[in-house]
Amino acid sequence: QDTTSRSDTIIPIIDLSNIDNVDVLKQIASACAETGAFQVINHGVPNSVISDFQQQHLSFFDLPHFPSKSLLYRFASNSRGYLDHDFTKQRRDWKECLDIGMPGSRDWDMKDDDKRNSCLDGFNIFPNEKEVPGFHSATVNYFKAMEDLSHRLSVLMMRSLGMDLEISDGMDGTENDLLTMLKEEHSSSVRLNHYPPRCENMDEDEFIPKGEEKSEFYGFHPHTDSGWLTILQQDPKCLTHQVYKPGSDNEWVTVEPAPQSFTVLAGDMSMLWSNKTYVSAWHRVLTDPVKHRYSTQFYYNPGYKTMVSPCKLLIDIKGAKYVPCAYGYFRVVKSAGDLADLGLEINVRDYEIESKSGHPAAQKRFLKLADMTQPFNVQNYRKWIFSNEEDTSLFSYK
Repeated sequence: QDTTSRSDTIIPIIDLSNIDNVDVLKQIASACAETGAFQVINHGVPNSVISDFQQQHLSFFDLPHFPSKSLLYRFASNSRGYLDHDFTKQRRDWKECLDIGMPGSRDWDMKDDDKRNSCLDGFNIFPNEKEVPGFHSATVNYFKAMEDLSHRLSVLMMRSLGMDLEISDGMDGTENDLLTMLKEEHSSSVRLNHYPPRCENMDEDEFIPKGEEKSEFYGFHPHTDSGWLTILQQDPKCLTHQVYKPGSDNEWVTVEPAPQSFTVLAGDMSMLWSNKTYVSAWHRVLTDPVKHRYSTQFYYNPGYKTMVSPCKLLIDIKGAKYVPCAYGYFRVVKSAGDLADLGLEINVRDYEIESKSGHPAAQKRFLKLADMTQPFNVQNYRKWIFSNEEDTSLFSYK
């Protein structure tokens, strides 16, 4: 049986107005080690950027499904766009959302379908500007503000573990190297969410995992995020986002957002880089019987070609806990279940030194054959990952 707690005693609110204060680093280190979650205030993102984007967010979801939203559906070889049938661990989430990511060209002024904008996640599919005037510019402005905040948070997360990021002026194989790649090569995306109130006639078998309470219809099933960190703009009117408290007796913490705050969640790559010092935030969104919930995630993800390894300082202290992870491979396998059933799961545990998972070996085949500038094709990846019959026993299946 799940229990819930107030967030103000478990998920700290961190003031970024004085990042030189040593207490800020201590707070971040503690939060990332305990739940992987914290809130930030005085973050420097202009209120005008936030409010403009919020208005466009609401305007988009007010559009009629047909024809407006239906023209934006994502598909098997394009993970960006609109969807209202998202799945987490083969269970349907009760939400609709729109995913927009960094263009392959890294040029927001280029047409979405220009071949230079191709990348592993495909192409962006923006709504018609005539239907939602100003949507493109407001979204890009918000995206850029999140890029900047994500970089500043990444610096703090690294410093909180004792990294000296002042000594390098180039690519030197240290944490400066990873920080530079995150800033210059990230494959980030922003997701606009709408969680409608749950309906009386929702199909229990489709929405509720076996063994869970009938009342627990999920807007977003329990999960971790695959990237480096996530910045979540909460809906203060509908408090259904919860973070798991590790080591507890199934205790979930309902996040109560502070005014003008963002919630920050450490991702799988932060956990791997920190050599298991940080935890990847395990979180979920419940449905509300009456209220609509509108929220936005900014997923700050490494570049598709980035190899994420445990940081050298922490390896020296307690030995490596993980083998290197190719983020492009990790991303493809973790997200493929949303679009087509790849037939397997992936988790940061698959990269533990003691793990017998087949993913590190499959990753090597993937890196030899995959073109990170082309949208992924599930059938090709299935062929590359499962090179022979005996490999399949080494993967965690859905």
